[in-house]
Amino acid sequence: MTFEQWAFVADLYTPMIVIICVISMVLLGREQGLRSGLFALSGILLSTAFIYAVMFLDNSVGIWPAFNLDYSTHTAIALVFIGYFLVYSSKLRGVMVLSMVGYAALMMHQKYHTLTDIITTTICVIPVILLCQYKFSEMAKR
Repeated sequence: MTFEQWAFVADLYTPMIVIICVISMVLLGREQGLRSGLFALSGILLSTAFIYAVMFLDNSVGIWPAFNLDYSTHTAIALVFIGYFLVYSSKLRGVMVLSMVGYAALMMHQKYHTLTDIITTTICVIPVILLCQYKFSEMAKR
């Protein structure tokens, strides 16, 4: 495939996982009640706010550039939705993790980000994303 074709595939990844996530949240809301669906959405929204706050901080202070790296917003936003599946969907968990690995490989192939960019972004954001998702899932159970 050409660079442009691979770029098109890369551009489809995040919208596809967003659609799958929205469908999953709607199903969660139907099965466990609107409260559960809204708490899941709250976890997504708070996680999204966090990853963009990190991006803003990096743009202001230059944390990643100080190490000759780049904060991967592509990685961070995808991880928001992957985090949802890690917490809420044991059926899709493995497939979504594999899809993220494939997306990371594609980003490196396209030279959007290096492996180090992706790993450092992941290490920085995934604990907070999972904490947000997990805490909101726990609140929904109360």
